[in-house]
Amino acid sequence: MQAKRAMRFYVTCNQHVTLSALFPCTSRKLIIFNSKPICKENFYDRAGVLRTANGMVLRGDVLCPHCHGPLTVHGSYTRHLRDEFRQRHDGWIVQVHCSACNTYPSLTPDFIMPYKHYMAEVIEAAIIESEEGCLSLSSCPADDSTMRRWVNQFNEHGARAAGWLLALLFEVCGCLVGTLQQQNMGLLKRLDYLTQQFSVPKTGGIIGRVNIVITRYDRGFL
Repeated sequence: MQAKRAMRFYVTCNQHVTLSALFPCTSRKLIIFNSKPICKENFYDRAGVLRTANGMVLRGDVLCPHCHGPLTVHGSYTRHLRDEFRQRHDGWIVQVHCSACNTYPSLTPDFIMPYKHYMAEVIEAAIIESEEGCLSLSSCPADDSTMRRWVNQFNEHGARAAGWLLALLFEVCGCLVGTLQQQNMGLLKRLDYLTQQFSVPKTGGIIGRVNIVITRYDRGFL
């Protein structure tokens, strides 16, 4: 109990700590949000990231994915990404707290692919090439085995996400989407089509939009 109080104090005071070390049981709770260009620029600025997160929770732009209760900013931790040139970028992620169900989701911009080191747009480009049958090393900084792992994981998780989106369309929107509209679509295009049925920004990548919807309702992530 004393150790738990100590860990909570460190994060509340925004010390530089890693999420996995402090919250091993809550690290999978994510809320993906539409980042907008200004948020991507502020990714490296801890004060700017915290300011953006504070504004979002105060306006109610993001709610707890588990109980849809209000959130408060709880702390921050570092996160690094690699771009299409394999250049490393170090930035900040905000962790929020829901007092109603005592969960600590991570407020994550949509240009980040959960638990991946490359930006979502880099991974999505490799998946697009794979669906078009032209996946090659020349267009991506990652090695061949990494790209193929991305594609294999996407095929598995993407099919599950499509099922979640269909279920949410019925449960939340009362909308039934038939198979006819989705015929002859690759998995990524199918996900694109399904996310367009929700009220989410059409900017950003398809993977980001999928994650915005399914993390909003605590269904997981790609």
